Amino acid sequence: MVISRGVAQKEATANRIVANRYLLSKKLGQGQYGTVYLVEDDQSLYTEEKFKVLKEIHVGEMPPDETIDAMREAKLQAKLDHIGVVKCFNNFLDKDFFCIISEYCNGGDLGLLIEKAKKEGTHFSEVEILDYFCQVVLATRYMHQKQILHRDLKPRNIFVKDNTCKLGDFGISRVLMGTADMASTFIGTPYYMSPECLRHEGYDSKSDMWSLGVILYELCTFEHCFDGESMMAVMYKITQGKIPKLPEHFSKGIQNIYE
Repeated sequence: MVISRGVAQKEATANRIVANRYLLSKKLGQGQYGTVYLVEDDQSLYTEEKFKVLKEIHVGEMPPDETIDAMREAKLQAKLDHIGVVKCFNNFLDKDFFCIISEYCNGGDLGLLIEKAKKEGTHFSEVEILDYFCQVVLATRYMHQKQILHRDLKPRNIFVKDNTCKLGDFGISRVLMGTADMASTFIGTPYYMSPECLRHEGYDSKSDMWSLGVILYELCTFEHCFDGESMMAVMYKITQGKIPKLPEHFSKGIQNIYE
């Protein structure tokens, strides 16, 4: 019964067409901000790729402010035009769902690459680490020049396409209204959050920079920069503890970037 239901759901997904254009191929994942599918675009232009990603957010019972957040996500992505940022092609309402069509990154995400290497007992070379990190830094710099904070930078939100890293998942980003504006919403992933964010203090683009440092540590060690038996323990280490050092075998160049 359970198996049959699973097969039926899979077939229903595979045969479903959204907006008379996007044929659902498979489900890629599901999170707090919606369900993500790989879709085939029957009306793709010669300049566009046929396979894209559909993020579907149910708005039928969502409060107005959450619906606005979904709209803001799409508007933010549509304004960004950089090789290091996932491209947004289209957004629309489909019955009770707000849909965002974006670029498909066939290499998965940086978190999966880290998990795979760790499982296989291998490590990234310093060249690979610097390549990944520099790409993410340049994309973040571009966003900040556009007065946009990501606020949830982490390996799982850094997608890979043909060895190019691309920032994605802007569901909790916001456009700063001015250079002095500060965001104070407590949101994001604790492992990568800055001390001022965890203290509920105002923060700006420097918090994204903190997250980049934490990501660099993880690229080097395959471990969280700040870890603990509970989220409270992690938060305490971030706000009160010492910043861990990279292992000594890493070059002075990477050590200087991290510090």
